[in-house]
Amino acid sequence: DLTIGFTRVREMYGHLEWTDGDLCIILPKLNSDLVMEGRTLRHCVGGYGKTHASGSSLIFFVRKYRRPERPYYTLNISMKGRPKELQLHGYGNERHGPNKEYCHSIPAKVREFCDRWENEILLPWYAEKQRQQKEEMTA
Repeated sequence: DLTIGFTRVREMYGHLEWTDGDLCIILPKLNSDLVMEGRTLRHCVGGYGKTHASGSSLIFFVRKYRRPERPYYTLNISMKGRPKELQLHGYGNERHGPNKEYCHSIPAKVREFCDRWENEILLPWYAEKQRQQKEEMTA
């Protein structure tokens, strides 16, 4: 059941949600959140419910802090081994127009925010998890 998987992911990884006061990173609560994200931003994240619920590849929503309910960018992180960014996409995967003829890049502010989150929150969390596992093995 996806609902159980989403709940388990929030319990395991909810402490990775973060803000710098301007932007924030949050986890989806339900599969319907992913579907809405995909529809609004016109990309394929709506089909990622099973992998997110399994915990192998997590979806994080990048939001403006003052509008956390409004889709902005979507971050996909592989949790197999050392966490690794797989995708960061906004509207239309940065391509839009009737024939996807227009292209924009991810704003530097969003890219820098995601990089800071990875370096200040995600990777230290992973290092601590690895340290704890080593301690348990030697105990």
